[in-house]
Amino acid sequence: MCFRTLDLNGFRIKTPAIVASLGADAERSAKIAEAQGADIIEVRLDLLEDPGVIRDIRSTVSLPLMATNRISSEGGSFRGSEELRIGILMEASRFSDIIDIELMAPGRNRLMEEISCPALVSYHDFNGVPDNMRSIIEDARRAGADVVKIAVTPHTMRETLDLLRILLDESHPLCVIGMGAVGRHLRAVAPLYGSVLTYGYVTEPTAPGQMSVRELDIALRCLGAR
Repeated sequence: MCFRTLDLNGFRIKTPAIVASLGADAERSAKIAEAQGADIIEVRLDLLEDPGVIRDIRSTVSLPLMATNRISSEGGSFRGSEELRIGILMEASRFSDIIDIELMAPGRNRLMEEISCPALVSYHDFNGVPDNMRSIIEDARRAGADVVKIAVTPHTMRETLDLLRILLDESHPLCVIGMGAVGRHLRAVAPLYGSVLTYGYVTEPTAPGQMSVRELDIALRCLGAR
């Protein structure tokens, strides 16, 4: 079982950590997430009417914040220009402990050159599991990721085993998420194999197959990972 403390340029995370992914109800749900066992709060800026709400959340909870402004091509709801999307993330980085930026985002390099907080570089596939998973992870590392996040959709149990093998072979901080019904159990099991983060919701899921923060906390405690 993989327990460690990551030091990402001064931002320390005890892993495996539960990330509470918060959408339109972020301001109201932040404190609930903290009480339910979350270790990090992800503010989904693309789901908020006012991305500036992250300033208020920063002042009301003690947990570290992750800012995400998910691009539409990877399941997000942001519909503006890439320049505007990156600008919002830059502003949010002033109140965040870590920023999520997609590996395939056109504005990735610009954002990573401007922010001073650590970067989580993410990749999402809502249709399946790419054959080149290891090269995707390597590309994210080369891009400067402090943490790499891979969220894919396995359709067979063999594919879920392949994802766990990748975790066992990887030394760089890696988060592996299985989306959909077949991969759902990986949200609780992958942390046992080295996934440094797992994501849950408070009031409603923000991704297919997502468990609640409370469910993840209970599951990880039962499995001896908390």
